[in-house]
Amino acid sequence: MVRSAHPLFLTISAFFIALESGCAEGTDAPQNPSTSASSSSSSSSGTGGGGGAGGGGEVVPEPDGPPVLTIVNGVNDHEAIRLCFVPYPDGGDPAPYPADPSGLAFAAASRVDPASLLPADKDVYLHVIAGDLTKTKDLGCATLTEGNAPADVVVAPVAVIPASAFVAKRSLLLVPTGCVGGPGHTDPLEKEACGPTYSADTPNPGLLAAAMSRVTAEGKLSLQAAHAAQPMPSVDVRLVPGTEGGMPQQVAPSLTAGAVGPFPPFRQLARFEWGSIAQAEILTFVPGQLVKTSASPLDAALLRGGLTQADFEDGRAFTLVAVGAQPGIAPGAFWHALTWTVVRSDP
Repeated sequence: MVRSAHPLFLTISAFFIALESGCAEGTDAPQNPSTSASSSSSSSSGTGGGGGAGGGGEVVPEPDGPPVLTIVNGVNDHEAIRLCFVPYPDGGDPAPYPADPSGLAFAAASRVDPASLLPADKDVYLHVIAGDLTKTKDLGCATLTEGNAPADVVVAPVAVIPASAFVAKRSLLLVPTGCVGGPGHTDPLEKEACGPTYSADTPNPGLLAAAMSRVTAEGKLSLQAAHAAQPMPSVDVRLVPGTEGGMPQQVAPSLTAGAVGPFPPFRQLARFEWGSIAQAEILTFVPGQLVKTSASPLDAALLRGGLTQADFEDGRAFTLVAVGAQPGIAPGAFWHALTWTVVRSDP
């Protein structure tokens, strides 16, 4: 089935702000591509995660680097997805990504060379493909997105992304979010699983799109967090080291839905100060309080991002990406619990 949700139009000016600041704020209500920049901007120049945690108000320039793209699957009501980056507005028939019809698993990460995936100098209209992905084998995006998708395949239009986003000298993070719907995707806890605007009749596909900071510090780990779990309220993101009596470290305070922060990144501890990665945890708290709402093992989050404990080393930058349901909600009939994935900020 093809969902008729209006796509979010990510304007060039909005992306410029997001790529410069390392922060973007998404929306649960995608808008029509013709919407003006003043009403459709999905990004913000705020830190979205408390810039003070990164460097106490210090002014740190974001270094230029080659354009790179990291994709994390944050669609919470299917086991895997494929993506169609359709040239906009002219259309076309690119192959879905990834090429493997089994798709990109929930909370999995993939590094992509934008030049190998996307048409040059073209805006693209992002669609999420879900459901029975075996039926998408050998099908192009034109067939899938123009109303001819096979039965049991869900196609959800998400966002028009400007070509400038993929050539900027930044490390871009794209996380499709929310729930795209499907047969039986309704439950009394559906809003806690998918987001406050979700219903079976009105799915809420969304997109977190922002630059991850390449700022590092010698002898320290550089950390940011990305809030790509639509149902989760604003949270303090803290890491507790795997050391005896280790105290939670405030990595990203008051992180809001759709945001990446802080900027500059948190760079206060060396790798040895984090102790045993197998014992370290990612925690969420009610902002400014001691009320813990979730705890997730750091080592599992590294594995989801294709990283080993040895990769987590001083002088490197990483982003902790939150996807899934509201903290405290167990996996359900069609959704996943809150899940963290760690990716390289400069892959």
